[in-house]
Amino acid sequence: MKVGDIVRNVREVRTNPVVNEGRGWKPIPRGHLGIVLDVRPDTMNNPPLIDYVDVMLSVDGQAVSCGNYSAGSFEVVV
Repeated sequence: MKVGDIVRNVREVRTNPVVNEGRGWKPIPRGHLGIVLDVRPDTMNNPPLIDYVDVMLSVDGQAVSCGNYSAGSFEVVV
């Protein structure tokens, strides 16, 4: 996965109820398309376990930012 890839979320995102309540967000079910904005390696573990990504999803015609998710939450659309 790299910056600029078109992806689909394969897991529900924005699922933290405390954050959602404070910001007025709802969980986003799987299946939405987006674009990868940033990819970062895991710097907390040696060896690194996963990559982290920032993705801008399209949800009902609105741009929704999803930051600092594991790359495994998304799949590249070919």
